[in-house]
Amino acid sequence: MKKAAIYGTKTFLSGLVFVLIFSFGVFAQKKTPVTKPTPNANLPKVTQINEVSIKTALKANGKPLLVNFWATWCDPCREEFPDLVKIDAEYKGRIDFITISLDDLAEIKRDVPKFLASMKAEMPAYLLKTADENAVITSITKDWQGGLPFTILYNEKGEIAYFKQGKVKIEDLKTELDKLLVKPAVTETVDLELPLPKPLSTEDGVKDAKDDMAKGILRIKKYGLTPGSAQSVQYFKEKYGIEISEQGCLLFNTTPEYFKAYNNTMKVEILRRFGVEFARNLPI
Repeated sequence: MKKAAIYGTKTFLSGLVFVLIFSFGVFAQKKTPVTKPTPNANLPKVTQINEVSIKTALKANGKPLLVNFWATWCDPCREEFPDLVKIDAEYKGRIDFITISLDDLAEIKRDVPKFLASMKAEMPAYLLKTADENAVITSITKDWQGGLPFTILYNEKGEIAYFKQGKVKIEDLKTELDKLLVKPAVTETVDLELPLPKPLSTEDGVKDAKDDMAKGILRIKKYGLTPGSAQSVQYFKEKYGIEISEQGCLLFNTTPEYFKAYNNTMKVEILRRFGVEFARNLPI
């Protein structure tokens, strides 16, 4: 009996183990496979360019264009990058800003996008791959000696407005950007109807003559196309202190009546000082 009982117990346990193993196998087969995340799926795109396509990238498009050449292995490049990200945020929409990496091509999907992601950089990113970097550097500007970082600013016409080899001073860069973004003041043309001056009258002639005499001035105002001789003018000035003023043709706001009134008033004073015969010789 004992042997039968033991045998039955073993049979039961063997069956239970079989059922459990079968159940786990079925469960494992029905388990939903875990999808592994694609490496670099959320990293920013970095576009490869060469000595030809860089010309298109550096073409201004109606706005100032700011370009930063850098590399992940360049410590000064990495140090200044946070400030460049701030510049991009502050001037977004008013300028175009791109970055061009000089890293090895192998880093186009590795270190370069990883660094840009860590900086939260949103500027369009490129990686330059060319057989002759020196030729490209020289084509950008002869003043660039090949050091990194290198920042260059073009105006809206594509002309170089500023460049800096080495870390930029952000305040200096902002000053240069603001110079390009300041719009010249628009001068508005306004048509004004200026009132014509009132023609000088007889009363004005008398008043002006009296004012001149009060200042100690003796003057005869000649007008029209009959100028006196230079000798005559000089004679009266030096000997008697009388100015003979040539007025030429009539001005638009004067009349013959004004000159007659002025000269007649002045002539009375000259007559009083020098006598009738002298006054008759005056060139009026």
